[in-house]
Amino acid sequence: MYAPVLLGSSRIPTTTICHDLQRQFCGVSADVVTTTVVGPNRTGRREGCHGIEHSVTSLTFSKGSCTTYPDGGWAAWSNVLACTLVSFTSMGQVTMFGVFQTYYSDKLLPHIGASAISWIGSVQILLIYISGIVLGRFFDRHGAKWLLISGCLLSTFSLMMLSISKQYYQVFLSQGVGLGLGIALQFYPLLVVPSHWFHRWRALAVGIVVAGSSFGGVIFPIAFSRLFDDIGFHWSVRVMGFIVFITQGLCIPFIKERLPSEVGSPLIDLTAFKEVPFLLHAIGAFLVAFALYVPIWYIQLFALRLHVSFNLSFYIIAITNASGIVGRVGSGLLADKFGRFNALVPIAFAQSISCFAMWTTAERTREIIVFAIVYGFTSAAYSSLASSCVAQITPIPSQIGARTGMFMASMAPGILAGPPIAGAILAADHGSFLGMQLFCGALLLAGAGFGLAARAACLRIRMAQCETSRTV
Repeated sequence: MYAPVLLGSSRIPTTTICHDLQRQFCGVSADVVTTTVVGPNRTGRREGCHGIEHSVTSLTFSKGSCTTYPDGGWAAWSNVLACTLVSFTSMGQVTMFGVFQTYYSDKLLPHIGASAISWIGSVQILLIYISGIVLGRFFDRHGAKWLLISGCLLSTFSLMMLSISKQYYQVFLSQGVGLGLGIALQFYPLLVVPSHWFHRWRALAVGIVVAGSSFGGVIFPIAFSRLFDDIGFHWSVRVMGFIVFITQGLCIPFIKERLPSEVGSPLIDLTAFKEVPFLLHAIGAFLVAFALYVPIWYIQLFALRLHVSFNLSFYIIAITNASGIVGRVGSGLLADKFGRFNALVPIAFAQSISCFAMWTTAERTREIIVFAIVYGFTSAAYSSLASSCVAQITPIPSQIGARTGMFMASMAPGILAGPPIAGAILAADHGSFLGMQLFCGALLLAGAGFGLAARAACLRIRMAQCETSRTV
């Protein structure tokens, strides 16, 4: 009655999952059920609960539903490409804030402290993350179109206002608030739309989309370092506005969701926090958020303090983001092969170790570059995999947007407070970066520990399901 789908078979162009086998996955209510799909491993044999982990995929959906994922084809990959280009022009601006941090500190706002300037970037990212409580559910109900269009218009307007800003409050309102809201409107459709088109390659698809932001973090710092000298700061920002408007205007028509809308569902689904894996994963991300962006924003200033040339310091940010491209795409491939949490946990620990062992000991240009490569890879990989893990443990596909939004909102306090706290530590240490480095390493280590606990909780639930299936 319930035929398993062979995900690895070349004869089946789509991934189809029908559901009516087991109940109570991760504390979900009784009207939600789970099926375990068993595919062939490399030897051609079929394995059950005690087989190789990546040959077993546990999925949870609404009772009686049947969800089909294209997992490829023009429509699916054109969505990924369009989302990637929009991510390049939107979130790419967030990953290059270190350029603005340095420029404001040295030239535009030299009388403003580093901690106060970092509040601009912190508020920008805070709005992106905390707005997920509303925007994630809005996407589930109404789709991506109007979120993307309004985000494009607001981002373009904010950049034009930034181009005529000269005072701190003007920069704060245009870049921190206006641009932050514009990017937020687009952030959740970009994260969730690939999950509507892919299951088997979901982490890879999301990784490619988020890699667009890292690609923007490579191109824009190098371009801006030259434009600042040639046409000045204000016209450089206007050029960015034109790029955003034209690129997004061409790409947005290709971005379309495909799963049915969640009409009448509550704005905030607090039952998600009753599920142990989701709760532990959210706590870990909450801790990681305090440190996640600190090295990226301060690495250029750190390099300048070690007497690296101003032009080379721009390239260090570009190197960090270039490594992030590899991290996002590579981690997606690893996650789809070995499991999302199986990829997330070691990357989270490596992220912490890089701060403790590499950043604290960096004294030469090559050592800074090596740290930039390692941290760029691990931080980008964590950001990409974290949302893929949320999609993996969400019981109903049409709720992925809301769950992703709530998860991102749990990171908002750390995103807001982390960089300013790090800046205050830097000032209190009279310019020494050691306190900031230890602050980042400790929080990343604690977050990795909770990620490991979330993975263990998923494993316990899976083993319980296996025991139940033997008695059925």
